[in-house]
Amino acid sequence: MSDGHPRKLKIGIDVGGTFTHAVAVDVARTELVGKAVVPTTHGHEDGVAAGVVQSMHRLLEEASIAPEEVVLIAHSTTQATNALLEGDVAKVGVLALGAGPQGLRARREARLGEVRLGPGATLETAFRFLDVSDGLDEAKARTLLEELVAEGAVALVAAEPFSVDRPENEEAVVRIATELGVPATATSGLTQLYGLRMRTLTAAINASMLPIMIETADRTARAVAESGIEAPLMVMRSDGGIMDIEAMRRRPVLTMLSGPAAGVAAALMYERIANGVFVEVGGTSSDICLIRNGRPEIRAAEIGGRRLFVRTLDVRTVGVAGGSVPRVRRGKLSDVGPRSAHIAGLEYEAFTPDLGDVEAVTFRPRESDPEDYVALRRGDKVSHAVTPTGASNLLGLSEGYGKGDAASVRAAFEALGRLVGSTAEAAATRLLELGAARVAPVVKRLLAEHKVAADEVVMVGGGGGAEAVVPFTATSLGMEHSIARHAEVISAIGVALGILQDSVERTLLSPSESDLLAIRKEAFERVRDMGADPETIEVHVEIDRRERRVRATASGSPQLRARDLAGPRPGTDELRAAAARALKVGADLVEVHGPEDAWLRTFTAEHRVPVLFGLFKVWRMPAAVVDAEGVVRFRTRDAFCATVPAAEAEGRLAELVERYTSWGDGGLVIPEVQLVKPNQLVDLAGLVEVPQLLALASAELAALEPADEVTLVVVPRG
Repeated sequence: MSDGHPRKLKIGIDVGGTFTHAVAVDVARTELVGKAVVPTTHGHEDGVAAGVVQSMHRLLEEASIAPEEVVLIAHSTTQATNALLEGDVAKVGVLALGAGPQGLRARREARLGEVRLGPGATLETAFRFLDVSDGLDEAKARTLLEELVAEGAVALVAAEPFSVDRPENEEAVVRIATELGVPATATSGLTQLYGLRMRTLTAAINASMLPIMIETADRTARAVAESGIEAPLMVMRSDGGIMDIEAMRRRPVLTMLSGPAAGVAAALMYERIANGVFVEVGGTSSDICLIRNGRPEIRAAEIGGRRLFVRTLDVRTVGVAGGSVPRVRRGKLSDVGPRSAHIAGLEYEAFTPDLGDVEAVTFRPRESDPEDYVALRRGDKVSHAVTPTGASNLLGLSEGYGKGDAASVRAAFEALGRLVGSTAEAAATRLLELGAARVAPVVKRLLAEHKVAADEVVMVGGGGGAEAVVPFTATSLGMEHSIARHAEVISAIGVALGILQDSVERTLLSPSESDLLAIRKEAFERVRDMGADPETIEVHVEIDRRERRVRATASGSPQLRARDLAGPRPGTDELRAAAARALKVGADLVEVHGPEDAWLRTFTAEHRVPVLFGLFKVWRMPAAVVDAEGVVRFRTRDAFCATVPAAEAEGRLAELVERYTSWGDGGLVIPEVQLVKPNQLVDLAGLVEVPQLLALASAELAALEPADEVTLVVVPRG
């Protein structure tokens, strides 16, 4: 209980390789109210699900949480990723369907053979074909499915060319498989995109996970119910959202490669970073992801070098982190990592009390490694590592979770200093510089690929080793940086605060306005049916002309943040100051658009800027959309903004789009448009034709009252 009112708490549980962390977050205040940790239960008969339940019970007890206070439970899972990496997947039987020439195609493209998942890991598949020229013979289909099961298949896939348009045959095969008691996947049930080979591969990966993931889901759901908690149970997706447990039972492939997603979700929802580089630092590696205008960058997932119809965060992983082991060549510190204290079987110097007299020596962490890694010898045993975590302690960068034993750290780095002929401080500084030198080029490439300047984003560190990597890396790039609150449990916080998300994709050669509206509606309804408050649901529609693909991504929250926000909000002057910092202008230049009580307001700053080496000056109007908490949700260097009643918005938008449409090499180029409603930001930048843009804008405006004020942010392209 809090202030005489029942608390509303979200529980997030992050399953890591070593530990499972559970946290409780107060929805109203977005504050951490409790945390617990248990060893990840890889060897338990219930697998990692046992650790999920154990951590939850410990959290409820230690934080004095009553079951009725919990409004949502979400957990990440490494099972899908680990199963793929280790080849611990079920054999899959593929029943291909086809008629005439399409039958020949199905025989060729749906026969997967042995699928390489990674080094030493494969997925076995069996194959049968059924001619459906005269329709689906269900008796023959049943016989072929039984043959696949007899051949060792534990899960099944139904695959037919163009089933995204005519899914009836695939759905019938899945129904027959269910009657046989075997889990099955229809390729059309996972994606609506053309491409039978990729669709079949994605479905086979999904089917291979079904037995173990369904078992885990059932065990976890049963344990949650037995605890007296009636809140919905959610699972982390690979694209940074969460989905309900029923969706996970059908599509476990969507949790694949979701390891870094939880931390990124926390950067968005807890740290409220709209434009930044999030670096999650563990003991062995660091994961790097770019966030722009409140959304992480996304890419297609790959397995064994082959793309899947699964979207995952565009995360770059670097083999340096808080526990990385330094290397010495020719008497000088030359590198750090990729081996870590954990992999080398060494203890951290920083977390060992009374380390005492030690000697820094070179060694091989593994037989295949060079003998230039450095460790600490105490007596006759090589037992401890010298780490970036220790270096950050020595230099006064570590606080809280990362803070270790000062005397032990001093002893370790004096020993390292003797080995390389420097002071302890110089050795620590050099070690952190070497770590930054491995991370910084990856960040630079990521920014360059997405055409983002370093001074436009902030670097945010998460994970227990953040202080050992982020400060030096950010400084070397000239970037601002911060360490996330409760960085050591940032992923669990991200799981708790993850937004409900789903996407719909179609292969459409020339999408009409009605096509786009239908896809938008389907994405909206999927997230609404998972429990999202309709007022929070935002749908982003984008068209990929090269791939001839349309994608609608919907996201929403079970609670409306604007209603749940506790305490006083920043005033207009404070929001103006936040916008001025984002736009890099004086606050006196900033003008505000939109009603004062709106959740979202737009700020502009028309001024003259020098061009051509300062020879000339031109007028620019940068714009920023800022929410009621002072978080910049969108910004652009130049735009035209107009605030109008909703009843006039569509006509005004048509005028502005016509004015700022230009000719490019490929024809007409329409401007990017952000539609700022009182409580939602609608991104229309992914559209390529005026009728499409106006149709979706009309659909978004339909829910508003005629007098509601809307701000149109129009950004010319090119």
